[in-house]
Amino acid sequence: MRALQTLIGQHLGRSLGWAVPAVTAMAFMSASASAAEIVLVVGDDADNGFNDPTPATPVGGNDGETLGEQRRIAFRYAASILGSRVQSSVPIRIEATFDDSLACGRTAATLASASPATFVANFAPQRSREANTFYPLALANALRGRRVANTVNDVAARFNPGLDSNANCLGGQGWYYGIDGATPDDQPSFVSTVGHELTHGLGFVSLVAVASDDDTQPGQFPRAPSGARYPDIYSSQIQDLKVSGQPFWPDLSDAQRRDSLTNTPDVVFGGSSTTANGAPALTAGTNQGRVRLYTPRTLSRASSIAHWDTSLRPDQLMEPIAIVDASLSGGIGLSSCVLQDLGWVLATDVECPDDSSDAILGGATEDDVTVEEPMEMTAAGGESASRNDDDDGGGGGCTLADSARFDPLWMLLLVGAAGAALRRRRTA
Repeated sequence: MRALQTLIGQHLGRSLGWAVPAVTAMAFMSASASAAEIVLVVGDDADNGFNDPTPATPVGGNDGETLGEQRRIAFRYAASILGSRVQSSVPIRIEATFDDSLACGRTAATLASASPATFVANFAPQRSREANTFYPLALANALRGRRVANTVNDVAARFNPGLDSNANCLGGQGWYYGIDGATPDDQPSFVSTVGHELTHGLGFVSLVAVASDDDTQPGQFPRAPSGARYPDIYSSQIQDLKVSGQPFWPDLSDAQRRDSLTNTPDVVFGGSSTTANGAPALTAGTNQGRVRLYTPRTLSRASSIAHWDTSLRPDQLMEPIAIVDASLSGGIGLSSCVLQDLGWVLATDVECPDDSSDAILGGATEDDVTVEEPMEMTAAGGESASRNDDDDGGGGGCTLADSARFDPLWMLLLVGAAGAALRRRRTA
């Protein structure tokens, strides 16, 4: 019997007024046959964001002559790194924009946010995926071998332009748009930030609620159109070692999952690849041979669940902290393990963990990432579930309704004005 296709949510961009294209591009696969094709969909108006005409001086291998051009080069470089790690016969379409509504102060700033455009459950044919489980759209497309009907873009991402334009934003140092991995201590790396956010977009997120509304309580999974609550593929591999029997999250009650949100240090990611191959590569940040997730005693709406714990050593890209040491030039680390556990097929020669000395694998370059300008988006097809604007998914989760509710955030906090405060960590 043909499986029922269920889509949860609608595109984040719709609520933010972003225009979205519906054009197919072909470029990346020609450079690396096993890698995913990446399409950057520019959602900015003319003269803003990725189209900013402000003259810029070349920096760190980025020879763009304008601010917008440097942003595109750095984004495409980071996207090509991620794209060279996973396989997909369906292009991964990333709608990105610079959004001046993101907070930016003298000592703290929201660098960026991103999420899957939607999640899909019970998409046909089933085969190598879990039934009654929500998958991020890009992964669903990759597993299905073709795009889920009536969907356009897979990931929505926003970046903070205030770092470049506001002298009171983090001391006015601006983004580092270099692609050489040599990020100064007093600047956040745009390349690393893009890599972090796009990893969220590929599925490193949880849909478990962290706040209450009329239909959902903390600890609950989202409701499908049938009325049943389905776990997401990432959360289904979270394990609480404090609970008797050390069950995975789908086997916990809603109340147990609610309590588990802050059960540090006992909440871990229990995926088989991450446990078998990722955890042994760490010198700190594990519990009983499993990698710890960020579940502080005080729940962090922006960071809990959907990041590694800050105790991990070596530092990892997917911690809730902008880390100088976690440069994409040395591979994506444990992210490859999680992506594999979620169901992504890793590209040729990509290992878990990924510590390749080559930033981009397979001979691809940032020039192989296609860029498109926006067009009107068609409505998502299939059955959709919606929630009101007050819903909150754990660790940012995904936008589940027309109104943007919450996304994974990567933030930067400066202690005082000294650039030396960034020498190791930039606290989220």
